[in-house]
Amino acid sequence: MPIWNRILATVDEHDSSMQAVRYLAGVLGGSDACRVRIMAVYQAPEPDAHPQQEQRAAAAAQRKQLLLERLEAARQVLVGARIPAYNVSTQLQESGGRTIAETIMAAQRQGGFGTIVVGRRGLSKAEEFLFGSVSNSIVHNATDCAVWVIS
Repeated sequence: MPIWNRILATVDEHDSSMQAVRYLAGVLGGSDACRVRIMAVYQAPEPDAHPQQEQRAAAAAQRKQLLLERLEAARQVLVGARIPAYNVSTQLQESGGRTIAETIMAAQRQGGFGTIVVGRRGLSKAEEFLFGSVSNSIVHNATDCAVWVIS
């Protein structure tokens, strides 16, 4: 059963995810009643985009490093908003062949998070149709939890 004061905030390479973290910091600032896990989902580079193994390995390392930096930046935002550091954790999760939304939903269920916070990139309807939207998928598939979509 999800617990209301466990919050799963997600970050990626887009500024909208950091905007969502800043919003969360503004709402929770100074509170020690909530536990926040900041999560980034890593997806391995597609072989079509990086046909050579060395290129793929370099792209993977670069993407992981970027996500780790985003996680730390988001943690600093929340701690800077006077949320106790012991209530803020980070997690870099590999998707393992799942979509990003499926990976986030699996983490929500496993961790018993009562709230998911995601940024919205502001895709057009055509882009959303072609590429999909993580926030839209989470909103449509979430059960037993609140979803905050910040744009």
